[in-house]
Amino acid sequence: MKLIPTAAAALVASVSIAAAQMPPTTGTSTTPAVPPAGMPGTAQSESSVRTQIEASGYTKIRDLTRKADGSWHARASRNDVEVAVSVDSTGSVTQVQ
Repeated sequence: MKLIPTAAAALVASVSIAAAQMPPTTGTSTTPAVPPAGMPGTAQSESSVRTQIEASGYTKIRDLTRKADGSWHARASRNDVEVAVSVDSTGSVTQVQ
């Protein structure tokens, strides 16, 4: 008869271990609300690209267009000098020469 309580305790322990390895189901998420730029099937919105360009120190963003490869190109100012900028599919902002 001691076998049944021992088996029951082992079953409870194994279920507890399995449950501890599962991600929480409420209140938190391990998946970002907005997928990172460059992930397959996702595209950056114009407003998020503008925000990325501004965060890189540029102002007066104009002529923002998306290219076929998923990158964005615009004219923007930095230190009162207008330059061309590019935002690639990973979200990196670079000044185009």
